[in-house]
Amino acid sequence: MPKAPIRDITTYYEEAGSGHPLLLIMGLGGDLQAWALQTPELSKHFRVITYDNRGAGRTSAPDRPYSIPQMAADAIGLLDHLGIETAHVLGFSMGGYIAQELVLANPNRVGKLILLSTAADIDGYGCAVVRTWIDVRRSNMSREQIVRNTAPYLYSPELLDDQGRFERAVLNSVNNPYAQGDVGFLRQAEAILGFDAGSRAGSIKAPTLVVCGADDTLVPVRNSEKLAKLIPGATLKIFPGAHLGAIEYPSEYNDAFVEFLSAG
Repeated sequence: MPKAPIRDITTYYEEAGSGHPLLLIMGLGGDLQAWALQTPELSKHFRVITYDNRGAGRTSAPDRPYSIPQMAADAIGLLDHLGIETAHVLGFSMGGYIAQELVLANPNRVGKLILLSTAADIDGYGCAVVRTWIDVRRSNMSREQIVRNTAPYLYSPELLDDQGRFERAVLNSVNNPYAQGDVGFLRQAEAILGFDAGSRAGSIKAPTLVVCGADDTLVPVRNSEKLAKLIPGATLKIFPGAHLGAIEYPSEYNDAFVEFLSAG
């Protein structure tokens, strides 16, 4: 299993495909397995690098404060370890926060940028939800109860109404052998609460695509609209689905990713 010593942690990562490097950065609570519906398609066109953020999956989860700039530095450390000078970057949710910090601190390391289901800062609504999730994690709920508790923020009404598909999604998450532990979740969540790139997003020069799901109740569409306005020349695309729209409707999202990244 490929692991890399990055700064103060050991990072688990995987690669697929060939071509220009494309780094995929996952969100709160997720590990690289959450890209399972993106990697096969994207790796037909690019050298896709997926990895587990600090505190998730098979990467170290130190019990000390995390920050979004720190996790951006982890990502740069992985690119350095792989000998990659410039990569396209796709960041999802918290991964979009990390991607913004990465390109702001290292503008010459990013080719094109995709910001998926994310924001330039975490607003009061987002803070309220994350703080509720922190309380849930500190409770005595089972893994399955936690998954069911958060599901309405992640999936569209259409998926929630499809009982069979919803139960499969729950079981897939519950049975993840690398499910995030409480320490990693709480440390990542605390980092999210401290994120704010709103006053700096206008400095992003990389060609940028902002993508969101029309039914996203975790990071509502207004966040993507604001983000696209802040970043000079950014394009906004709104697709079906909720926060996990790229999982609910992978073909639509993957096609948009490939089209944007492949365009001259």
